[in-house]
Amino acid sequence: MAEIISKARKLEGDKVELEVEVPADEVRAQVDHTLKHMASDVRIPGFRKGKIPKAVLVSRFGKEMIFSQTLKDALPGWYDRALTQAGVKPIDSPELDFDELGGQDEPYSFKATVPVAPRPQLGKYTGIEVEKEVVEVKDEEVEEPIDRLRKRAGKIEKVEGRPAASGDFVVIDFEGFVDDEPLEGGSSKDYMLELGTGAFIPGFEDQIAGMKEGQSKKLKLTFPEDYQPQELAGKDAVFDVTVKEIKQRVLPELTDELVADNSEFETVEELRKDIRSRMEQAREAGAENLFREAALKKAVETVEVEIPPAMIESRVEDLKREFTAALQGSGVTLEQYSEQAGVTLEQIEDNFRQQAGNLVKEDLMLEAIAENESLTVGDDEVEEEIRKQAERRGIDADKLVEQTRKAGREEFVRENLLKRKALDFIVEKAVPVLRKQAVTEEGKPEIITP
Repeated sequence: MAEIISKARKLEGDKVELEVEVPADEVRAQVDHTLKHMASDVRIPGFRKGKIPKAVLVSRFGKEMIFSQTLKDALPGWYDRALTQAGVKPIDSPELDFDELGGQDEPYSFKATVPVAPRPQLGKYTGIEVEKEVVEVKDEEVEEPIDRLRKRAGKIEKVEGRPAASGDFVVIDFEGFVDDEPLEGGSSKDYMLELGTGAFIPGFEDQIAGMKEGQSKKLKLTFPEDYQPQELAGKDAVFDVTVKEIKQRVLPELTDELVADNSEFETVEELRKDIRSRMEQAREAGAENLFREAALKKAVETVEVEIPPAMIESRVEDLKREFTAALQGSGVTLEQYSEQAGVTLEQIEDNFRQQAGNLVKEDLMLEAIAENESLTVGDDEVEEEIRKQAERRGIDADKLVEQTRKAGREEFVRENLLKRKALDFIVEKAVPVLRKQAVTEEGKPEIITP
């Protein structure tokens, strides 16, 4: 395919003028392509479909009509190739200035005035002070998964001579009534319930605690106001309950042998060390993500830019499409979600529009920083990223690389990597103000300087 010649000239008002020249051999190839399609689409007596000579088509329809159809078919592709060659990224439809084709043996020229993204006025994006949480894992947090291991290895044994208490397992018969009528689905026999889990409505387990084996009792309860099904919400109920048996979980002693039999580790110390390490890694990753988000937010706050409505609307459509697809994956329509969430479609749209404005501003800032700092992304980095995506999705990496190239989406991957590099630059230059979590006497989290 012949190379198109494209020259870009910056205009006022965030526009670029493209001057495009299409070589004669490319024009000729496009005219031949149009004639070939016409030969397969039209019917002329005396000729088989698809076998009509070009001269006959020209004689029948005329050069002007054929050239006009060629231009209609080819101009969008020529415009796209000109954009790629000039490195221009439009944000809306262009204003095209073109004449009809003059012939198939001479080059063809046209102009396009292309709206492009505005360049933001960057503020401070290096040396930003950003709070960062100091990761801490307490001993009691490490013991929680160890206690779960002991519970899994524990035994349930019958209790003799004492009433039921929170943490016990009780085997019960029960029958529920609402307005003196049996509650549908509200009865069972030999049901084993762990007290303290909140498996039943509030008050049910609390009133069983203290009962002894063989004891019967009427539990007077009220269904919560948000209970489902709704017809029971706020209703008073009575449950006839008989405790038939009380059991408790007996935990084994924490030993190296227990750990070896129930985990991949040989000793208690190895298990504790692994649990602490994994907790620290997870929290450090979480703290780093929050740090990155905070650094990005602070940098964006210093940016000044007037975002064209076309960019906002384009991103709104992207967000809506992604959200709708996610809902459809759960078998829910946007209208159903609107009704269930108690929000109008207009409110959802407004939320998308607010998100879109923030995302576009972030993108413009990151692209400008990448240009300012001469950040680049090589072809090898693009391929590596595609292969990582394939690994995450569990598909063949070579196949995904080939599909991405054929679909012309390599530049999309490159742009995302470049924005990631720009964010990495902001984060690397940010000044972390270390903070750690504490808890007030009221039990609320508080950030304090270490």
